[in-house]
Amino acid sequence: MENNMQPNDELNGLIKKVKRQKRIIVILFGILVLTALILAAVVYDNYDYLIFKNIMTKGYLYEDSIQNIVDSETEQTESDIATYFDDAVINIFMERLHEENGDVYSHLYLPAQYTAKITNDKEIGNSCEWFEFTDNSAYLSIRNFTDESADFVFENAEKISQYPILILDLRSNPGGYISSAVSIADMFLDKGDVISRETSEMEFLSRTNISENAPVFDFEKIIILQDRNTASSSEILIGALNDNLDNVVLLGETTYGKGIGQNTVPLKNGFYFIATMFSWETPNGDKIHGKGIAADREFTVETLAEELGTMPKIAD
Repeated sequence: MENNMQPNDELNGLIKKVKRQKRIIVILFGILVLTALILAAVVYDNYDYLIFKNIMTKGYLYEDSIQNIVDSETEQTESDIATYFDDAVINIFMERLHEENGDVYSHLYLPAQYTAKITNDKEIGNSCEWFEFTDNSAYLSIRNFTDESADFVFENAEKISQYPILILDLRSNPGGYISSAVSIADMFLDKGDVISRETSEMEFLSRTNISENAPVFDFEKIIILQDRNTASSSEILIGALNDNLDNVVLLGETTYGKGIGQNTVPLKNGFYFIATMFSWETPNGDKIHGKGIAADREFTVETLAEELGTMPKIAD
């Protein structure tokens, strides 16, 4: 009896193995067919452009003209036309778009431009500073919003929080990473407070930024210095603090009014494409684009002294 069962067991095991292999083959074939269909759809959707590019980079009679245009738009010399043709086309289109709607924020970054931007942003982010302004106040200057500026605030939070009054200087701060502004706002607000709301035509980009942690700071008063060059992520921080807290005073001028945001996408060959993809509003629903955030009072030595309750000492 045992001798009869053993071959049957081996046969059943072989049959199961063959079935598993068949299922794997069917699944792999299905994936292959799906991939082929997706690629075919992509080619079909881009057929006109692909034909245009192929002709202009490989068959156009006046190749020198194409070479000159590609080199000019990508700031290169005798570049490979086929490799950089797409980048040149994007740059030309974006320049035309600027003329059409005035969107100066959407454009193509050439490799050297993007590298210089990142380096400059980091340098400015590292130039944030804080110091004791009066016996009961600390002065904090944030020059832009980067990982470096957010790290600076976090690393110095314990010392800054020892003062009952904070002077937060955002004058001439053009903005930067929204994530940095959100991280800094999170340090002032209660967990669950709304920081900003972003709305996009692409639904997955729409979101509400919410404070995720208990506040690090608990000031009696926050005096924010702002001017006409205070923009973008700076305005997100101002709106978040002003709408959620009842101890905020805005001194200076109406801010710039940049209530839109951009997403940066890496391309081939070191190029980056940045496009305006969403608008945002403050926690109270204020759309500040083109309007800015009005100051409560003009910024002068006298108004600052009134808010501090003491005249600041001016060094000789």
